[in-house]
Amino acid sequence: MANETRVNLKHLLEDLRDAYASPVEEVIVTELIANALDSGASRIRLESDPSSRTFRCIDNGNGMNRAALRSYHNIAASTKERGAGIGFAGVGAKLSLLVAEKVVTESRGKHGAQGAAEWFLKNTFRAPWKFVPFSGVVEEGKGTAVTIVLAQDTNQLLDPAFLTKTVQRHFYPLVSQHEAMVKILKGLYRKPIEIFVNEKSIVVEPLSSNVRSFFVHLGKSRKSVGGGFIERAAMDENFWQRLFGRDAVRSGDYGLRISTYGKVIKGGWEWLGLSPKHPELLSGVVEVPALSQILTTNKSDFLSDPASLKKYYEVRKAVQRAVLPVLRELGEIDEKKEGSKTPSSFKPLTQDIEGALSLMTETFPELEALVGEHWRRRLASEGKGKKKRTRGEVEVIVGAARGIPVASDEDLLTATKRDKASMNLREDASGEREKRVRHPGMEIVFEAFSQESERGLLGKFVEEKVIINTAHPAWLRVQHLGQEPYHVLLTVALTLGEYIQSPQGTTAFVSDFLKAWSEASEKSGRLL
Repeated sequence: MANETRVNLKHLLEDLRDAYASPVEEVIVTELIANALDSGASRIRLESDPSSRTFRCIDNGNGMNRAALRSYHNIAASTKERGAGIGFAGVGAKLSLLVAEKVVTESRGKHGAQGAAEWFLKNTFRAPWKFVPFSGVVEEGKGTAVTIVLAQDTNQLLDPAFLTKTVQRHFYPLVSQHEAMVKILKGLYRKPIEIFVNEKSIVVEPLSSNVRSFFVHLGKSRKSVGGGFIERAAMDENFWQRLFGRDAVRSGDYGLRISTYGKVIKGGWEWLGLSPKHPELLSGVVEVPALSQILTTNKSDFLSDPASLKKYYEVRKAVQRAVLPVLRELGEIDEKKEGSKTPSSFKPLTQDIEGALSLMTETFPELEALVGEHWRRRLASEGKGKKKRTRGEVEVIVGAARGIPVASDEDLLTATKRDKASMNLREDASGEREKRVRHPGMEIVFEAFSQESERGLLGKFVEEKVIINTAHPAWLRVQHLGQEPYHVLLTVALTLGEYIQSPQGTTAFVSDFLKAWSEASEKSGRLL
């Protein structure tokens, strides 16, 4: 007697399908590959046969035994943990039920265990499956093969060109041989990943000579947590247009795409908060494996709860630091805008804002980097016996709050000594003393946002700078009324509120910020 999935599976699968922005055939391919990678596969074969209306994905991963194969047919079953890979939802074969006459899964696991099962969607409420004889599609060793017999002979899963473009679009870091991609991914996958379509290895078009590589570091760590490249097109056709064709390029293909475990998540420049001069000519990828811990189920974005956003913004800031020098080298940063300092008329307000931030560092250690020397010294003198944390100690505390392994007492002592040493006068090779290194604190700069996607922003936060959008209608209005400082104050509060992501929400952060600013400005004797 056949076993049966006793839920309204079709309704659940349609809801799950609608959570993805890509067509269902594209989702099926990417999910099958993601689950194969998570199973330890190093070789993945995609096969299409229009004559029999079949599409097949075969991998050499760890496979499943008969018990795991039984659980596999439960729509809610998953043994994977978030952050351990990119296929934790395990929905590739399950979504294929929406376009298939039947789905046959064969798997060979440890110690020669093997099994095969056939599954199909009979009607809205019935999705029966049964064990069937093992046919030997998985020829040797361990692995899994998912064979989809499609309901229509026009389905895109039967088109090798579609399969190739889907892999290139969603798994570019895996099929490229770019040095940064190889270096970052070799720590995740023991062997190089090979993906084939009808026995033809998937390759990508070589990059042009006008490409720059970069690596991403969190804070002052020397260990790379990510890496990537940016290419500037010589003509009017960027890398993705050459790879996919002009008509096939999507909005997410432009700009810098971010990936994790080799799976591309999102693209453009908006997510990074940077505005190159010619964004349409620039393209690239940055791979950051640690972000797999905060992926949404459909793997098209990152989770938005406070803890996840803190991690995301920490990584985003690190990517900004890595990318800015590349954009400067390519001539894509307006040095005049980028290098502009806080106008003298706003410097008193900036100092009071730094004072407000210094009062909030106990609750929000991330703000420590925005506090200038003046308020650091002032807080130290007003400590009333309370030990002031050094910058190194703050890094350790913030790291622990973000899930980074807690440093030992010896590490903490080293961080403290490092801070104290950095504040002392140093001698160069000639014996002459260098000038004391001072931390500049936060800057407020002004720029007219030119990109259509950014014109509605009051401001943005990039590398210890809050950039005020002078193209926003509200700025034009406050200029007419002579109330620019109030606008700047509110913009800084809202911008940092989005960056910090207080557990109590942005409104609570803004309220705390304004309260702290009133205290700081009262101490300084200035009220705007």
